[in-house]
Amino acid sequence: MNRFISLLPKLVGASACAASLMLCACEQKVEEFVDYTLMCYKDVWPMDDIRINEGSDYDIKALEKKIDLRYPMMLGDTLDVTILEFKSDVYALDYYINSGRFQGIVPILRGSFLEQSIRSGARIFVFKHDSFRRYERSDLESYVRRFPNARHGGFPQEFLSLPFEHREPGHTSIQTKYFVGVKAYFPVLAQSYRDSDLQWNVARSWDLVDENDFIAWGRQLNIVQPKGIHREASTLYFNAGEGVNGMATRLPGGRVVAVWGYLDWTDLERKFFTASDRVYGARY
Repeated sequence: MNRFISLLPKLVGASACAASLMLCACEQKVEEFVDYTLMCYKDVWPMDDIRINEGSDYDIKALEKKIDLRYPMMLGDTLDVTILEFKSDVYALDYYINSGRFQGIVPILRGSFLEQSIRSGARIFVFKHDSFRRYERSDLESYVRRFPNARHGGFPQEFLSLPFEHREPGHTSIQTKYFVGVKAYFPVLAQSYRDSDLQWNVARSWDLVDENDFIAWGRQLNIVQPKGIHREASTLYFNAGEGVNGMATRLPGGRVVAVWGYLDWTDLERKFFTASDRVYGARY
């Protein structure tokens, strides 16, 4: 076991209807600047009444900005576009799948209007238009691709670092408010597993986690002494409910991994080592 622990030691191009990007060399990060007056929809420019509100005006976690635009498609027909910009992809995905507001590619009838939504990276686009006029999904997706760092559909590639065997379909989640039943200090990706009568969960942090945040999260857990295995100082052993054992650690480099479920400590330890090895070796 000690041997195992020791082993864990474009710019997006801009067009006439796209955003321009600025590179901050000192932080090696891309800072986006979007001129919304130039974001056309099928060669139609937005109307002048563009509204940009700070995310703090809304009770939505990690929302940075809310932008409202209107496009005069023809007499009596206006396409309304609301853009929700989040701190990162994971918060946008969390809100998209957990708020109950969106139905994926299925249009939603709200009064006399149809509403369609598309998530792209850290942005969620909500299109509202006359229910009698058809707006092709491909046109809406083309509009979304004009924005910087467009990234469509599905779960992020970070999920690929979690074990593949025995995954439970439809039991993939983003957790930003609570993690293993206590307050979350960092967002995590979680997947449930089942093999015959055994059930467990594996989670990893979305990104690198500050050590103090990991400690603050761990202090809320019901820490226990495992039986039948050798206890490692770098690992938290906890009880997450009646009969639910759990293990968690902050890997070298800063990623956090946790496994918990209805397993004895020996079986849980094996799954924990497998998950830790996969997450540690992942490129993302």
